[in-house]
Amino acid sequence: MGTRIFLFEARRLALSAGCGMAWGAVTSQWQQALFVFLVVLLLLWGWQLARVYHWFSHPEEFPPIGGPGMQGILHDVYVLRSRAMQATSSSQRSQPYLKESLASMREAALIINSSGGLLWCNEAAEYLLGIQFATEEGRRLTETISSPSLEEYIEDGNFQKPLRIHPGTGSERCLQFEFSKFGGDDRLVFVKDVTEQDRLERMRRDFVGNVSHELRTPLTVMKGYIETLQTLMPASDLTLHKSLRVMETQVERMERMVADLLWLSSIENIEGERKEGRIDMGALLSELISDLTAAWPGKNLELQISTSQEIRGDENELRSAVSNLIVNALKYGEDSPVVVRWIDTAVGPALRVEDKGPGIAAKHIPRLTERFYRVDKSRSLATGGTGLGLAIVKHVAVSHEAKLFVDSELGRGSCFRLVFPLSRMVTSAGSAGASDQR
Repeated sequence: MGTRIFLFEARRLALSAGCGMAWGAVTSQWQQALFVFLVVLLLLWGWQLARVYHWFSHPEEFPPIGGPGMQGILHDVYVLRSRAMQATSSSQRSQPYLKESLASMREAALIINSSGGLLWCNEAAEYLLGIQFATEEGRRLTETISSPSLEEYIEDGNFQKPLRIHPGTGSERCLQFEFSKFGGDDRLVFVKDVTEQDRLERMRRDFVGNVSHELRTPLTVMKGYIETLQTLMPASDLTLHKSLRVMETQVERMERMVADLLWLSSIENIEGERKEGRIDMGALLSELISDLTAAWPGKNLELQISTSQEIRGDENELRSAVSNLIVNALKYGEDSPVVVRWIDTAVGPALRVEDKGPGIAAKHIPRLTERFYRVDKSRSLATGGTGLGLAIVKHVAVSHEAKLFVDSELGRGSCFRLVFPLSRMVTSAGSAGASDQR
């Protein structure tokens, strides 16, 4: 299209110059004649541009007729503008209908602009939030509902996850906010009262935490008595010694399970808090690999670091999550090498833990992060797993706005990927591309 326009205008310029020179040859004043023809050509171009600018300010009119190349461009612009105008008109026509539908809903609904000002709300929102739209129209939502978390949530503009807040000081009431686009830069906000659901979740977390804590003392007592009996029993009584060893193994397994439950309960209780610690993932991974290599001397464990990116988060939580992923690969990857990678991706830095073990059937993958879910119960019991490792990884991922992906195929191994968002990255002072390999 650009070549056609250039050639057309070049031919028109050459034709004007030729006509000017021909007229100049007849009148013996070819310079003046050439000048006049070129001025006429420039005036023609200016007139065409003026018509185009006029059309831009009056989109309802048809485009002006130009040359062969320009006419095609103007037609394409006209089609695109017509579609945009139709979409805008359709959106404007649908908004009253949508508002009528939202007004009759039992769920609270509001519409706010890009700066958070209240544009509209239904009666359910007035009742739930205690606002009067007639007097508070245009007022910022964060002024109506005092909550630092809500203000920060709106400023961040990341509405992928709903927000839960407890409005007021020491309030048991819990509200859930869900944002979605509405029109241009406006936002449609749905608000739910999830106080009962939040209360039940807190009761469940408190119950698990309290029971786990109470189990620690009797388990410690039982373990002490078992150790005492092992020293008092005669060495010749093999049956009793075998029974005591089994009891000791099960008590140790219960201790690990209680520790995991307490840690999981702790992570859940602080899941909504911001985690802004600066974590050098390369150093953390190197330290973990060193410890696990000593604990699993017969395993082939390899670390590859191809980025120096640091992230913001909680070091203890990340250490726990990464450790669980690697230990799972060591346990269930059988004798295959386990490769741990810290890499850059298009969506953010990522941790990859890969093995070439027996793999996992597709039907199990969606449930892997459920508590106590086991793909193979007999194998899990043999390895001493608690069934809580991947549940811990999932909660750590959520609290760090990361995503956990599982790629696995029977007979070809598994790959667990923990992908962190770009917003979690910290610019590293060190040089990228470092590699550590064992």
